[in-house]
Amino acid sequence: MKKTVLSLTLAASVLALGACSGGDSKAIVTSKVGDISVADFNEKAKSLTGSYVLQQLVTEKVLSDKYEVTDKELKEAYDTTASQFGDGFAQALAESGLTEQGFKDSLRVQLLQEKALKDQAIKEEDVKKYYEQMKTELNGRHILVADEKTAKEAIEKIKGGAKFADVAKEYSTDTASAQNGGELGWFSVGSMVDEFNDAAYALELNTLSEPVKSSFGYHVIEITDKRDVKDVGEFKDEEEKIRTSMLSKLNQTGEAQTILKDIVAKMAKDANVKTSDKDLKDSLDFFTTTSEEQAKAAEEAAKKAEENAKEESSDKAEDTDKESK
Repeated sequence: MKKTVLSLTLAASVLALGACSGGDSKAIVTSKVGDISVADFNEKAKSLTGSYVLQQLVTEKVLSDKYEVTDKELKEAYDTTASQFGDGFAQALAESGLTEQGFKDSLRVQLLQEKALKDQAIKEEDVKKYYEQMKTELNGRHILVADEKTAKEAIEKIKGGAKFADVAKEYSTDTASAQNGGELGWFSVGSMVDEFNDAAYALELNTLSEPVKSSFGYHVIEITDKRDVKDVGEFKDEEEKIRTSMLSKLNQTGEAQTILKDIVAKMAKDANVKTSDKDLKDSLDFFTTTSEEQAKAAEEAAKKAEENAKEESSDKAEDTDKESK
């Protein structure tokens, strides 16, 4: 780490959109119908994109204090993106309003964010568990229902002698597998949602699970076969790929955005980030506050509003009572 504590004082004057003095009357655009001064341009740019630019700069500053993006990593990421667009890359940049350097700057922040997420959002024990599960593929079937009561009812039917396939066809809301008796075929770690994955890998062969809750509903799972995966490397060779896969899943579920916001918020507080620009203070306060703190503040605000409403209602009742007397 370069420094244990950063002290950042961010003002409009250090932002790219406000690099010139706010009082600069020099014209940046001239026309017969009127000129646009540098000051006018900067003020409008700040009002439209100031919050975003400030967030990007703070994110880059605090993450760069702990993580490093090498020139090689940046070049590889840049070349990968450019190759995806082919000959149309320059046009794509222009249409996005980005210069080549601007895109590289944005890409660098993204790479810093990925490093922070891989380091702080993904636990070492979860990576090791994933690695162990990589060594085995499962063949199974499931029944998906809306609530726990129905899941338990399906389990009781199977335990009472009904065939799993018949119960799946009758109960399961996963129409794709239900018509095949709930059969899922062979699958590997990471193929299913986390709750399903962990329950499936913990099951003994031909044993019914208890109801497993996921974002899709409640699952009844049975694993009918297992087989070894032969091409799994050593942990040190697989670790980075595992973290990348786990990060991809966090991005898919939308969890990554919330986790990253909290990471940056905590690091910004540790770095004593401040702004001398009153117009940007609210924006800075927002993205240097964790989601938990925001939820607590919202809860307290709602509670206070409710108390005020009750007090106002009580006062009105007293006034009405006095008038009636």
